Amino acid sequence: MTLALFLSDTAAGWFDASPLSMAVVVLAVLLSLTALLALAVLRMVFMQRQKLAEAEQTLQQQAALAQAQLDAVPFPVLIKDASGTYRALNNACLQRLGVDPSQAVGQTSLELTEHRWLALADGTPVTQRLQQLGMDALREDKVQRCELDYVSHDGRQRTGLFLEAPTHAPDGSANGTIGVLLDITEYRQIELSARATEQSLRDITQRIPVVVFAVRRGHDRQQRLAFMAGNLHALFGLSPSDLLEQDDVLRDWPFHDRIHPEDAPALRRLLQRATRHRGTATLDFRAYGAEGLRWIHLVMGTRRLPDHKVEWIGYVIDTTSINAHNQTLLAARDAAERASKAKADFLATMSHEIRTPMNGVIGMLELLGHTSLDQEQRELVHAVEDSAGVLLQVLNDVLDFSKLEAGNVRLDDAPFDLRTLIDNVAGMMAGSAHKKSLQIDVGADATLAGKLLGDSVRIRQILLNLLNNAVKFTEHGSVSVGLRVIGDDGHVQRVRISVTDTGIGIAADKQANLFTPFSQAESWTTRRYGGTGLGLAICRHLVQLMGGSIDLSSRLGEGTKVTLELRLGIAQREIERAPELAGRHAIVRLASIGTANALTAHLTTLGLTVEQIPPAQPMRRGAAANLLFIDAGDQESAAMIAAQAILIDTHANGSSGARDHDERIWLHANPLKWQAVARVCAQALQPLAQPSRHANASAAATPAAMSQAHGRILVAEDHPISQSLIRRQLDLLGWSCDVVGDGRAAFDALRQHDYAMLLTDCQMPLMNGYELATAWRQHEAQSSKRARLPVIAMTANVLDGEVERCRDAGMDDYLSKPMQLRQLEEKLRTWTPRAVSTHAPETKAGFFEDVFAEPGMEDLRAEMLQAMLRTSEPDLQKLEQAIAQDDSALAQRTLHRMLGALQLFTNGAVMAEGRELMAALGGADADRALRQLPGYLENLRSVLDDLERQTHRADNSLSPLE
Repeated sequence: MTLALFLSDTAAGWFDASPLSMAVVVLAVLLSLTALLALAVLRMVFMQRQKLAEAEQTLQQQAALAQAQLDAVPFPVLIKDASGTYRALNNACLQRLGVDPSQAVGQTSLELTEHRWLALADGTPVTQRLQQLGMDALREDKVQRCELDYVSHDGRQRTGLFLEAPTHAPDGSANGTIGVLLDITEYRQIELSARATEQSLRDITQRIPVVVFAVRRGHDRQQRLAFMAGNLHALFGLSPSDLLEQDDVLRDWPFHDRIHPEDAPALRRLLQRATRHRGTATLDFRAYGAEGLRWIHLVMGTRRLPDHKVEWIGYVIDTTSINAHNQTLLAARDAAERASKAKADFLATMSHEIRTPMNGVIGMLELLGHTSLDQEQRELVHAVEDSAGVLLQVLNDVLDFSKLEAGNVRLDDAPFDLRTLIDNVAGMMAGSAHKKSLQIDVGADATLAGKLLGDSVRIRQILLNLLNNAVKFTEHGSVSVGLRVIGDDGHVQRVRISVTDTGIGIAADKQANLFTPFSQAESWTTRRYGGTGLGLAICRHLVQLMGGSIDLSSRLGEGTKVTLELRLGIAQREIERAPELAGRHAIVRLASIGTANALTAHLTTLGLTVEQIPPAQPMRRGAAANLLFIDAGDQESAAMIAAQAILIDTHANGSSGARDHDERIWLHANPLKWQAVARVCAQALQPLAQPSRHANASAAATPAAMSQAHGRILVAEDHPISQSLIRRQLDLLGWSCDVVGDGRAAFDALRQHDYAMLLTDCQMPLMNGYELATAWRQHEAQSSKRARLPVIAMTANVLDGEVERCRDAGMDDYLSKPMQLRQLEEKLRTWTPRAVSTHAPETKAGFFEDVFAEPGMEDLRAEMLQAMLRTSEPDLQKLEQAIAQDDSALAQRTLHRMLGALQLFTNGAVMAEGRELMAALGGADADRALRQLPGYLENLRSVLDDLERQTHRADNSLSPLE
């Protein structure tokens, strides 16, 4: 404002002022303008300095970041400019190489004084090599590399791969280099180890007649020799260079020229297969080597590499001497086989005249077996037949031994009953043992399968030989045969058979030679007892053929035990036994613990429940049984219990089954035979199984009706009460059945056996009835040869829609529980190809039909009611658990199980309420049904208590008067 006024005033008086005044004015104006320009310049300088400071700070930050990034790299990094001066290094240089970045920056490699580099092998300093690498990288404009050794911070020598690459300016010119050091110590050690191994292999193959090779084929289809070690000249008269064209490309014509013309086609075929197929191939061929014709054995394998290349690795070895030795052995074997054949032919001719009359004896016995004989006579005939067969086999022992030596014995596996086989063998030797007043004890494991798969003739031959030796060398005491199952995987049983005697025994130093042909423990035993010494040798050969083992243990003067172990397939697990024996109870009261145990095992196998009460122990009060096994002189025990008494006879030449005047039955236990036990038990229970009051009711189970039952029915039912009921009902209708407890077991049984029908419960564990039917229909669709199997549902669910659900699952029909004989018979007649018996007992239609109303069902009702009461308490506990856990599914399954059994005995309000709750538990009202269950359980317990009181009243009415 002042300047403007001044200028205005000046202008106003411009012409009035003097020249001096004008000069002063101009000077003042110029000074003012200068001051203003100075101020502007100063401001500009200040702002420029501020920008430079900010730029310098940014550069410092970037440099620090770049250094931090370099320091983060775990291996040494060295950056140089175009003159070779270090511009940056990271901390790894100090840690790995001992080069301090703060001192190295600004210096060249030649000026480095502190480092842990090791001199090169030729003595050249490493710093000089590093300087040269940088110059070469700049001059050639490409990466330079070399391997350098250094000492790490822990004092160990390491090997590193140093890489130095040029860096470029924006215009493309090289302006420096960057170098990195990679630790390759482990890789170098692996390489050195591989080279050492390769060299060792080369050294080994140079000293033995073998060549190891590896050939690879790449994408160019060229075969290249990747590796070869060994004396190629000795085997083929060639050097490795003869097989190479250029570099490592393989040419094979020199190799093929050395192959014998007769073997060349086979070798070419093998090599052609190797190019197309993976795997290992072998070939023996002849080739011309440095010393003439040689036998060569080739082993070669093919594999594909990850990069789609193919590699063949293998070896060839000179087998000329081995082949010559083999030819000598073959010639000796042929001569031995000819001699063995001549001996076998001679023995066969000599044994022919003996076998001919034996065939007549066996034939007559077979004809006798078709005549009218009672059961005991038939057993005797079978025993004689077995004896004749075994005698004929014994006559062939010498011939068998010749065949065993020649390896010409073949096993004939077929299903057989091992219990019956042991019975027959023991029966054959019983006469010889009884003449010497020896006791024969026989025992078999209750878990032994009904039929095993094996060569029964050879097993009988082995057992007869062992038992014959036991009887022969025992003057007093006993001979026992024991059978135990020591392994079972579901398909094969491992059995151990032991033959033990109380004879003369064998000294320890003589036992090793007993399995040698024509060898016996002492020479005097041959003179006294006879024998050829072939028996145990034949046994050992036969056992080895069966894949088993045989061992002998003995004490001089105490006796001998021979143990035989075999693995035999399971042909049939079920035991062939009389159906009326199942579920019966027997009491064994014998003084002999061995006989009691053996008898208990047999009875358990027959399906009886067994209780052992020694004579020294008083009979418990209230004991009840169907059968009572006692010693012959135990008259007191027979009077203490209302049961059929069976007396045990341990005398020689006794018989089983014969009744005395007291209507008691004898069981001969010297030896105790499985067949005799089964026959005596069936005979003892015959009055209970076939009373006159059953004449009309059991018409469906008569032999005429049973002869019609050519098929079997599979029953899938999880409740034991329902299982027992359906089994009895089918038996009355003339049908045999198999019963399983869940759907998965039923599906497996259907796949393994052919059945005429499937009866299945709808609610089962693992796989329910609906899932079972659906799965089986799918299986049938995949198997075009299988006819459609009739599937009938069994369930206590009577709600609407159940029939539709069954049919949707693939079932053919529906049976509601409780099932009546008439209803079951109608379904069988409708869905099976044969007509079932029409003589089943009829029942009256009504709201509730008692399935036990038929004559003869009283005992069954009592047994099943007791079983139902025993299983009801665990079911009630499950229901309480389901209530506590709010598990409606568990509650529905358990309630279904209980009602399925309970409806056999009542159909009152508790059944109707239970069915409603069961339906609600499976629907939207499950929570409401769970809340109602506690009250329903009280009603259910009351019904069960009433049934239990009925059972007590029935027991009291049947108890004997004291």
